[in-house]
Amino acid sequence: TTMSSQRGNVARSGPPRHQNDYAFRHNKGSRKTERIQAAPTSGLCPRCLEQIEWRKRYRKYKPLTAPRKCNACDRREVTRAYMTLCDSCARAR
Repeated sequence: TTMSSQRGNVARSGPPRHQNDYAFRHNKGSRKTERIQAAPTSGLCPRCLEQIEWRKRYRKYKPLTAPRKCNACDRREVTRAYMTLCDSCARAR
């Protein structure tokens, strides 16, 4: 099928047009890659764990540079990327 530039007409069927020929390879000596790979993934549901592992594998994971606010207690205690609750609030739930 051909793609149309008409807005909203994006229904495609079939396999991806360009499949990856080779797997992604991390930069061996990168400090950022080491930090990303060492980031903890404990206390996650299976779906979230799978998504974060994918991000780590393909270098899409962006670590936090500063703590962010917890959605439950509004304190700046969330230190891990892609989390919305601090550890104490997450354990309480």
